[in-house]
Amino acid sequence: MLNRTRVLGTVAALAGGIAMLTGCAQGAATTSPVPGSNAAVVGQPGQGERQQADGTQPGISTEGPCAVEDVAVTLTPQPDRPGIFLMTAVNNSAEACYVDGWGGVVPLDMTGAAFEVPTEHVKIPGEPTNMRLEQGETAFAGVKMELGDKSDPNVRVANGFNAFMPNVEGTTNAKVAGADYYEYPVVSIQIGSYQPSAQGVTVF
Repeated sequence: MLNRTRVLGTVAALAGGIAMLTGCAQGAATTSPVPGSNAAVVGQPGQGERQQADGTQPGISTEGPCAVEDVAVTLTPQPDRPGIFLMTAVNNSAEACYVDGWGGVVPLDMTGAAFEVPTEHVKIPGEPTNMRLEQGETAFAGVKMELGDKSDPNVRVANGFNAFMPNVEGTTNAKVAGADYYEYPVVSIQIGSYQPSAQGVTVF
């Protein structure tokens, strides 16, 4: 009887030890962070691991406004409408970019120096349209120049133009379509909003 009691006691002790070892092993495999801490759960990606190789978040666009070096700007004189131009900005870059707002036109004298004239942004044909330009696509706006008399000493003559794009710095050369040399005695300039089509943009 005594021997049987000792055997049962030994078996119970062994079973208890196995249970304790099993519990320890499970606890080590499922370590969790302390509530309120910044520690990442073992075996799960942390926030840094969710970033792409270039440091951006997946699915977040890196496209921005069309920079002046990315576009080709052309001013096309409108037939029988002196001083009215269709301004186009073509995305020449390999990446898509956005245009949203008003561009600008800066007159240049015969030495290539910029000079200032009163300039106004007008809502023609309406508010600007936020548009995405793929490579080769175009944004359109209208430009109205009030022209004076070249003989007037108070009027500056433009022999060239620079242009700027909305929401970015810098300027780029704006070509006048169909003209290698020209003289525009510019008194003031009005510029319409950029739109995805040419319809209505030159209705000044």
